[in-house]
Amino acid sequence: MRLQMLRLVGLLALALVVVYSSVAALYNFYSAAPNEYTISAAQLAEALERGDAPIAQSYSFDAIHFSKELIERLDAGEVVGLDTGANQILFYHRNGNAILQIGPFPHQPAESVTQWRLLFIGAMLVVLALLTWPMFRDLNQLQNQAIRFSQKPFNIPEPFSRRSTIFPLAETFRRMANIVTGHFQMNQDLARTIAHEIRMPLARIKFQQALVPSDSDSAKVIDRATRDIEQLVEKYLNFARVEVHEQFLTRKRVSLETLFSELASHMEVQCPQLEIAYYFPDSEAWLEPDSLTIALQNLVVNASKYARDRVDVRFDVEDEYCVLAVEDNGPGLGGDALELTDAFTRSATDDQGYGLGLYIVKKVMMWHEGELRLDQSPHLGGTRAILRWPNRR
Repeated sequence: MRLQMLRLVGLLALALVVVYSSVAALYNFYSAAPNEYTISAAQLAEALERGDAPIAQSYSFDAIHFSKELIERLDAGEVVGLDTGANQILFYHRNGNAILQIGPFPHQPAESVTQWRLLFIGAMLVVLALLTWPMFRDLNQLQNQAIRFSQKPFNIPEPFSRRSTIFPLAETFRRMANIVTGHFQMNQDLARTIAHEIRMPLARIKFQQALVPSDSDSAKVIDRATRDIEQLVEKYLNFARVEVHEQFLTRKRVSLETLFSELASHMEVQCPQLEIAYYFPDSEAWLEPDSLTIALQNLVVNASKYARDRVDVRFDVEDEYCVLAVEDNGPGLGGDALELTDAFTRSATDDQGYGLGLYIVKKVMMWHEGELRLDQSPHLGGTRAILRWPNRR
């Protein structure tokens, strides 16, 4: 914001210099006639007191040679002042065939007005800076608030005085931010309430299920329904955490060996029917491990719905960017692939999902300042989901 202020002040300074110079040039052009000289009463008194030479002498008009322009002015009855070149002025006045010479008088060249112009322009710049600085200070404060709000929503107080030039803008932003924060808080409370209310009866169902034989058809149906509901609760809690920015994401250097070892152990339990291969360099990368693990789990679970038997997870670093790809050997993308990253949007062939997996992945990439892309897998022929984000703090 300071850079914007300096640009504005510089632009105003340039405009001020141009306007001032133009006005001064026009004034000098129209107000001052060429070769005009004047003397003050003090100079005249000084010349009279000196008395070493006559102050006025009369000559024949033909004795002094003048230019045509000066002769015309003398014929018109004007008093013409000429600079002798030695910082002295002689005045001439025609009287018939005679010409009266008055002087010489000391001539002091006009003082340069450049310093006064610079002083005036400098003073105007100081005034402009004093007038614009409060506005830019308040804008900088509002910008910092907007940045912090984008990282984690919070209720914004009323920090600006009503006399501030940006008070209407700041007040509108404050009200909007507080409304958004209220909606986020309500969403978070609703998610926690739903999760709590669902988990309690689920625990009772699982307790009762443990008391009946597990090989019956009814027990298998109850077991599958219970697992589906637990998965829905987990998905919705992840969705709520992503939506309200429950904690601000901070990237750090993470060992890829550690990240994928933990992911492999978890996915082995969650997707035992899949052959999952992991390809990654023996190095570290900048990422937020918790949110990225959630994103990876969602991608692998989503791929398991369509894959025949295999999913590959590949991690590379290209041109200071981290590139993570999850691909399967399923039938490939459908026509609604781009729409699947919206919340609560499911594929037409998906009768098991809840439309939150890819949306959560997209949110995690937004936190990483990255992007999510879907295309065809060049290795397995199915769908490939690509995560790409800057490899920096």
